[in-house]
Amino acid sequence: MRTSRFALVAAVAAVTLLSACGTRSTPAAPDAASLPAVQGSAAAAPADGAPAGSNAQGRIPKKLGEAAGFTGRDGKTQSVTFSIDKIAVNPKCDPYMKADAGKHTLVLDVRVATNQLSPEDAIQLGATINPFSFQTVTPDGVTTPVEFGMCKGSSLKSLPTTWASNSKYSGQMELQVTAKSGVLALIPGGFGNAGGGWEWTY
Repeated sequence: MRTSRFALVAAVAAVTLLSACGTRSTPAAPDAASLPAVQGSAAAAPADGAPAGSNAQGRIPKKLGEAAGFTGRDGKTQSVTFSIDKIAVNPKCDPYMKADAGKHTLVLDVRVATNQLSPEDAIQLGATINPFSFQTVTPDGVTTPVEFGMCKGSSLKSLPTTWASNSKYSGQMELQVTAKSGVLALIPGGFGNAGGGWEWTY
């Protein structure tokens, strides 16, 4: 089981690195027909042109179940919407699986809906919805990358590694973090993006 999970990590890393060389998509308002409507009102856009409702880091705070998304290569058409519906903290590990000493497990329940995807959009999606695009901010304000979790095995309902146009998906993602509580940040595009994205309190 650990061998197959490490193979998945390698495949996702390859997609993420490819995306760093490609065209970046711009975060956009969610498609309300695909996922639940955004809750709450957005604040005015910062003067530097960051998306409306974003914080000092350029990220948009989201509640669980609230939709996020990004446009396609043309910068106009909504190509992807997604939501993180649940974050389970330190669930019981599967037999023969365990978290590293001093670390904590997060299991995310994720939904994704696509419209028409170009090849670049599909790469962007794969580079966004994967463990390497997440960071955590601890209660004392320290930002750290997350690790690929090894607590859950066959009981984890994995998300796909390839994506099709005009499709809906649901699945889970396991992360390993240093703090039991804090902020989970998703940076679109992984390694090649300097900021932006979304965040959830857990």
